[in-house]
Amino acid sequence: MKAHRMRLPALPSLFGKQGTGQGRKLAKTTMVALVGMLALQLTSSLFFLFKLLSDVLLWRAPFIPWEIQELLEVGASISLLLGVATSLVLTLRSARRMRRIEGQLSAASGHFQQHLDRQFAEWALTPTERQVAVMVVKGFSNAEIARFRKTTESTIKSQLSSVFRKAQLNTRQQLVSCVIEDLVSAL
Repeated sequence: MKAHRMRLPALPSLFGKQGTGQGRKLAKTTMVALVGMLALQLTSSLFFLFKLLSDVLLWRAPFIPWEIQELLEVGASISLLLGVATSLVLTLRSARRMRRIEGQLSAASGHFQQHLDRQFAEWALTPTERQVAVMVVKGFSNAEIARFRKTTESTIKSQLSSVFRKAQLNTRQQLVSCVIEDLVSAL
C-alpha cells in the first residue's frame, strides 16, 4: 500500500509572484513554519490549561522538578509570543495584498476614466487634448471627432499631433496600445 503524502496548499499570493518558483518555495516554507508554529502554540496552550486545571481542581501532577517546569513555562510563553508576531506579519501582508487587489478590481470594474486621467496627467495634456485622445482610444476617426467637437478636421489633426508629441508616440495604434498597457498593468 502506498503512503499518501500530504500536500500543503501554496500561498503564492501572499509570498511572491504567483506562478514563480521562488514564490511557491517561499509559500511552502512559510506554510510548514505556520503549521509548526500552530502545533507549538497548541502544545503551549494545553500546557497552561493543564496547569490551571490542576491548580483549580487540586490535581496532583506527576513530580516535575521546578527547573524543568519553569523552562516549560518560559518556552510556552515564548511560543505564544511568536504566534502573535507571526499573526501580525501575515495580517500586514494580507492587508498589503488586499490594497493591491482593490486597485486591480477598481481598474477592472469600470474606473477606466481614472486610469486615462492619470496617464493624461503624466503626459501633461490639455483638457481639449484629453477629449481628443479619449475619442481616439474609443476608435473614432478624425472626421467623426471633428463633427462631435464642432470643429475642423485639421484642428483635430493638430491637437492629435500635440498629443503624440507629449506622449512621445507616433500613431493612433501606439496611443491605444499605451493606454491599454497602462490599464492592464494596473490589473
